[in-house]
Amino acid sequence: MIQIENLWKRLGGLEVFKGVSFEVQKGEFLALIGMSGTGKSVLLKHIAGLMKPDRGRILVDGTDVTRASFRELEDIRSRFGFVFQNGALFDSMTVFDNVAFPLREKTRMTESKIADRVRHDLEQVGLGGAEEKYPSQLSGGMIKRAALARALVRDPEIVFFDEPTTGLDPIIAKSILRLFDSFHNRLKLTGVLVSHDIPDIFGIVQKVAMLHDGELVALEEAKNIQSCSHPVVDQFIHGRIDGPIRYR
Repeated sequence: MIQIENLWKRLGGLEVFKGVSFEVQKGEFLALIGMSGTGKSVLLKHIAGLMKPDRGRILVDGTDVTRASFRELEDIRSRFGFVFQNGALFDSMTVFDNVAFPLREKTRMTESKIADRVRHDLEQVGLGGAEEKYPSQLSGGMIKRAALARALVRDPEIVFFDEPTTGLDPIIAKSILRLFDSFHNRLKLTGVLVSHDIPDIFGIVQKVAMLHDGELVALEEAKNIQSCSHPVVDQFIHGRIDGPIRYR
């Protein structure tokens, strides 16, 4: 479904990507890992067509988003859902209006149907009864749940999760990851998850890709990644101080 072919990108004199290539199959959940600043979030922006590479292609069901027209990009993005690091909810809107926003902006659904859909989706993420609350009244976990409901409200085929459990305590983070897993399994979504929640994420994804120094240093089945022999992967996953990665 998603094909990344020989991607190159330089930002501010730094080679963020140096010939990165990999695929995400339809219905697959892939974790994208690596040190901070290695371009994981930048890669999500490239897939969404928000940034363009210096070289290479990104295909979504055969359409090259790096060369797509505005209308083609709009069609492709209508199939995407996004769960951002801080939730990215509108502070001035209630939970209900935050989740309803994509439907009001991008569809011709009636308010009655929008209300039914929003309430249904909030129930699904465990936020039934929280419709009239504002983001400032929500806990961190509730914000993530509301963000997930908004991401799923238009029935996307592909969902991008950009550090979605940042700032949560370990127990809440695990419950949010479990929620992602349940929706992936039930809706057969294709997902790309950027996260540092190691090793918890390995239990909910099928594959793991690791970026380091502009290159893809691993693309492994999740069940095999913790025994990967690549020294960079081994050091990063097991949190070892000594190794080829130099922490600052």
